[in-house]
Amino acid sequence: MLNRNFMLTDTQRFLLRNVSIIVLGLFINQMLQTVGSIVLARVLDDPTKFGQVNLLLQIFGMASLFLNVGFNSSLIYTFSRKPEQAVQTNFRVAFFGSSLFGIIFGIILALLAPVLANYYHLPELKGAMILSAIMFVFNSIINIGVASFSGNREFGVQAFFMVITTTLATSGTVVGVLLPVGSLNLLENISLWMSVGAILTALFIGWKVERVHSPKWFGGIPLQEVKTMMAYGLPSWAGNIAKAFQQPFLVMMVGSSSVIAVGYLSNGFRITGFIGIITWAFMIVTFPFVAESAQDLKESKHRGTSCVRYNNIFLYPLTALICLYPNQINGFLFGESLTSGDSAAYIRLMALGVLFSSVGRLGGSILAGIGKTKSNFWVMIVAGIFVIAIVPFIAAENPVLAVGIYTGGWAVSAIAMIGFFYFEKFPLDWWKAYGQPLLPTLGMMAIMEAGSLAKGWYPIFIIAGLVGLLVLTILIEKRPNHEVHTQEAL
Repeated sequence: MLNRNFMLTDTQRFLLRNVSIIVLGLFINQMLQTVGSIVLARVLDDPTKFGQVNLLLQIFGMASLFLNVGFNSSLIYTFSRKPEQAVQTNFRVAFFGSSLFGIIFGIILALLAPVLANYYHLPELKGAMILSAIMFVFNSIINIGVASFSGNREFGVQAFFMVITTTLATSGTVVGVLLPVGSLNLLENISLWMSVGAILTALFIGWKVERVHSPKWFGGIPLQEVKTMMAYGLPSWAGNIAKAFQQPFLVMMVGSSSVIAVGYLSNGFRITGFIGIITWAFMIVTFPFVAESAQDLKESKHRGTSCVRYNNIFLYPLTALICLYPNQINGFLFGESLTSGDSAAYIRLMALGVLFSSVGRLGGSILAGIGKTKSNFWVMIVAGIFVIAIVPFIAAENPVLAVGIYTGGWAVSAIAMIGFFYFEKFPLDWWKAYGQPLLPTLGMMAIMEAGSLAKGWYPIFIIAGLVGLLVLTILIEKRPNHEVHTQEAL
């Protein structure tokens, strides 16, 4: 009987196997980015230059959100449901549509380069932004190639692509600092080498796509198919912009008055990024997983509930640990010199922001899986409206309050997303999704907080808290009937 209780269902096996693959890829990505930041900080040994480089990277991150105009998410959806059509037609439409938009976007960005350079009083930024146009064109191609593997649930290949992309991009940043080319300044050099990394990545992924999918690269571009793909993809594209722009926007606003503060904020986001990869992994797996059963809403609801549940089983305790020990983690990674009086507040608020944002991010993927994409846009607008309306006026004077508004926006968006589930008549099992996974984390926190009063015995209480978390999680998971049902063929 005990062994039967411990047996995993098909849904559990699918999620744990594939989410683990994506988490590994995202974790390696985050580690590469963090190590890259540490190397830059040590090599530059100048808070101002370090802040300038991070500002450039945040601008790149913001600009990357606008690529593909939804062709990639639409391609994932088609590969999940109609793989033959995706190979014969949709891949070609997405490839050429995204490439064309990438070229147009690169030109627009180059034209805006003088404006950005003047805004930040950083002349070196102009040339860097012009050179980056090359990178964004090839990043558009990369996104379409990766989407083709996500759609048919080849998550191992997708995770490998993530690592390749981040490795070459991070290497480009480091090489840009260590190996200047001609008369290019620091920022221009970084932009050039990151573009080289994007070209190499695009060539490799294109070769892999041809080898695995053998899509029809050349042929007609059916106008009706373009309209259909954009009708589905545009709301997702707009939602992705709205969901991801807040972080670079916040940093860019703070950077308008102090590039040194950009470095501190970037380190905070590096730390909380490690827990953010949990939700990103579930988002990647959830979309095609739910889309596959879109014709059976009962099964889709079960799958969506399971995705949220297991996301929270991992996300809750990691968020709690960062909130309990923010300065200890910050000091260990980046040194005590970058641990200020406000650093704990930054990190705690950012960690809670990741937790609240997981509701809207993962919820948007679930609803998109059943063909409902509008919520993905409007919920993220709710999250961002506070950042846009308030942060620019207070970021320079009170960065901590600015980060608090950023977190508050995500909290409101979480409530809005739950409302959208009812609006779409697709409510999840909220207790199984959000309630049960919280109980082990509350127990862990209670034990650890009690240990803070025990002084010399504190390490023992920390270990006891972690053991208690594991035991209580297993006890809850092995309870019969917590899985309402499952299909045998996933």
